[in-house]
Amino acid sequence: MTGRQVTGATPDPESLKRLLNKLREFPPAVRTPVRRELRALGAPVIAEQKAILDGPLPRGVRKTGYRHKLVHSKRKGKFYAVKVNTYAETDVKRGGQSTGMRAGIKAGLKFRVTAGKTRQGVEFKTTGPRGEDGFNKAKFWQKKRFRHPVFGDRKHYIDQGGQPFFRNPVMDGRDQLLRATEEILTRAADQT
Repeated sequence: MTGRQVTGATPDPESLKRLLNKLREFPPAVRTPVRRELRALGAPVIAEQKAILDGPLPRGVRKTGYRHKLVHSKRKGKFYAVKVNTYAETDVKRGGQSTGMRAGIKAGLKFRVTAGKTRQGVEFKTTGPRGEDGFNKAKFWQKKRFRHPVFGDRKHYIDQGGQPFFRNPVMDGRDQLLRATEEILTRAADQT
């Protein structure tokens, strides 16, 4: 998983690439049902991600103060102290309003199998919901803590706890996904 790709993950690319290369060798009559079976493999991981999103909302976050952190400047070659905010969980007042963000994230969860000549892989990602500026809001919901305007009011910002929903189910299901992919491809190779 690259540093830029916050909401995408690829399990063990090299072994998966070898397995999916074999898929191209199959005749089309075998390839189509195999691809359909492979696409169904992502359903348990996506179901687990949706279950996390359906769970209780995360607790609130409030700033409790700050601490000093010693940082080294590579450019100047010196050390200096920086103030870093500290946060703690707190109860929040819920007005019963919802923007539907978690429902939008759940609707955007996708699983894709690619077995082309130049690219092979398995990819979990989320496509939404998007803000007015086109930014994928699932990226900040994945964080432990983020700051946002209160229902769009840019005069009042609050800190909010996120709900890491994406990475753990993908990493937990990675080994099972690779084993099932190998079984499906081996079975298809035996049938041809």
